Amino acid sequence: MRIRFSARWAVVLVALLTVGASAQPTSSRAGLAELIDGVLDASAFDDAYWGVYVVNLDTGEELYDRNAQRRFIPASNMKLLATAAALDQLGPGFRYRTRLYADGPVQNGTLLGALVVQGSGDPSFGGRFRNGDALATFREWADSLRALGIRRVQGPVVGDDDVFDDVHLGQGWQWDDLKWYYGAEIAGLQFNEGTVHVEVHGTTPGQPARIDVSPDYGYVRFVNRSTTTAGGGIREGYDRALSDNLFTVTASVPAGRTETEDLSVVNPTDYFVSTLVGVLRDRGIDIVGDAVDVDEWGRRPHYETLTRVATHTSPPLRDIVEETNTSSNNLYAEHLLRTLGAYVYQGSDLPTGSAFAGFEATKPFLTRIGVDPESFRVADGSGLSALNRLTPVGIVGILRGMHQHPDRATREAFEQSLPLGGYTGTLRNRYRGGDARGNVRAKTGYISGARTLSGYVTSDRGDLIAFSLLCNNYTVSTSRVNQAQDQIVELLADYEGE
Repeated sequence: MRIRFSARWAVVLVALLTVGASAQPTSSRAGLAELIDGVLDASAFDDAYWGVYVVNLDTGEELYDRNAQRRFIPASNMKLLATAAALDQLGPGFRYRTRLYADGPVQNGTLLGALVVQGSGDPSFGGRFRNGDALATFREWADSLRALGIRRVQGPVVGDDDVFDDVHLGQGWQWDDLKWYYGAEIAGLQFNEGTVHVEVHGTTPGQPARIDVSPDYGYVRFVNRSTTTAGGGIREGYDRALSDNLFTVTASVPAGRTETEDLSVVNPTDYFVSTLVGVLRDRGIDIVGDAVDVDEWGRRPHYETLTRVATHTSPPLRDIVEETNTSSNNLYAEHLLRTLGAYVYQGSDLPTGSAFAGFEATKPFLTRIGVDPESFRVADGSGLSALNRLTPVGIVGILRGMHQHPDRATREAFEQSLPLGGYTGTLRNRYRGGDARGNVRAKTGYISGARTLSGYVTSDRGDLIAFSLLCNNYTVSTSRVNQAQDQIVELLADYEGE
């Protein structure tokens, strides 16, 4: 039994004020249910649709159920499915390997043929796990080519992205999300998470701001319609056509200040090989041919006949899953789902490496842990699509299944990937006090009209509780939904049991 002082009583007082003086203490299941009812039945949520399911994982007792069998838009709670299934099916030590090959003989320092990059679906190829140096691996590849005596490449640089299908966007994604980093395109060959980093620097008031981009190898272009102001705040403004890498920048930035954004690019495969060409040239290797997609090359590479030049190995899957859930990284989740479709899916009715093949690959896992796959509707891996549907009972089933996973490393990789209340990721600025601080681990989710939170919290007597709190169709501020969700989590943290 933990000793509680003012923080606990502050939470109880708020709950009592919410549900009235007749509320029962949280030492009983009925009292807990009454307090949760009071939070959900507040007039602010008269037009909202709540789905809530709460289970004590240590005793198996169901603590609360509201619409738990019904389907809800999960937003980024969808990532719980993608990450759990990937860890279960591939293991926390799984690594992607992206390989560079030479296709042809080398004569007098010239490769009489093409360079071919074989993509593996790795979403992490870039700077995130290289101390922010997105070009580090490309420079290493240049050194590997030079070590083989290659100073000139007569043919093209070919990007093979066929480990995934050629559907680069999730089903049902909003078109106005696509220019931002969180709407980056999916591809079997991915560089820098499909984005460029843009900085808009305020210069002289009344003059256009200065635009810097990295990496800068001419893959994206800019129309500068920005302005520098004498004061006030920063106003962002970026636009591009859906199929073009020409950005129009209309941001206004005060003199001496900088607006920064990570913007997504069209055609990640072309972005990868075009940037590789630029780095190789910078390192003194002359590239005569063009940067092309393998589908434009006109033939399929037979890798067993090519010369392997270099291999880039990703961080282990446990680290990729941690980034996916802690930061709610959409691109990583999309790649994980498609990786299941490429590496695990055994059927022939769906394109390998597709999102739908990925969902098929999760079904044995879901069935094994007692979750009905047919209760889910999966449109993407990240939750960016409003077409996804999960049930609170299904989400808690995933949480239960991973907590009870027979492999300790898999269990720990999943649970530790979830943001820690008050400390990490998307929960860093929530749970700044109270008994859920440093106690709750949960995945947040948000798209317009859907705010979700599912995870684990330890109760007052030390039992582990799994919960799913899904709110759809609300019209109040999202912060008001956060408040309700956090209040329920605090009630669970203070629950003494019977």
